[in-house]
Order: sequence, then structure tokens, then C-alpha cells
Amino acid sequence: MRFYEKRFSYCLIGVMLLSGAFWGCSDKKEPAIEKSAIQKMTENAAKEAVNQIRTPIDKARSVAQQQEDKAKEMDDALKNQ
Repeated sequence: MRFYEKRFSYCLIGVMLLSGAFWGCSDKKEPAIEKSAIQKMTENAAKEAVNQIRTPIDKARSVAQQQEDKAKEMDDALKNQ
């Protein structure tokens, strides 16, 4: 090899190593975006609406379960007589 070819090869290898180091150390994560006041208010309103819908449904399910349990107890009591 000639002197210039050898020198070019070393420079090329050096550039490749440096570019690999920079590429490997780069942080690809995006910075966390803070929610705006409107987004926070919207989320709070949505959570409140969901809770207002779910609470009566959960109570109705609980009452229905209690009625089923009471009816089952009465059937068992009648069978035992």
C-alpha cells in the first residue's frame, strides 16, 4: 500500500469509529411534554363524568346481588321446612 492509501484507510476507520460512538450515545427519548391547563381540566372533567356514571351502576348491581342473595336464603329456608 502506498502511504496515502494507508493514511486514508486510517482516517476512514477513525471517522467510522467516531460516528459510531456519537450514534450509540445519542439519546432518542423525547422530552416529557407537560400537560396544559386545558388538558388537565378536560381529564378531570372526564374522570368526574365516569365516576358519576359508574357509581349508580355499581350501587344498582350491589342491590341486585343483595336481592338475589335474600331470595336464595328464602328458597333455602322453604326447602328446609
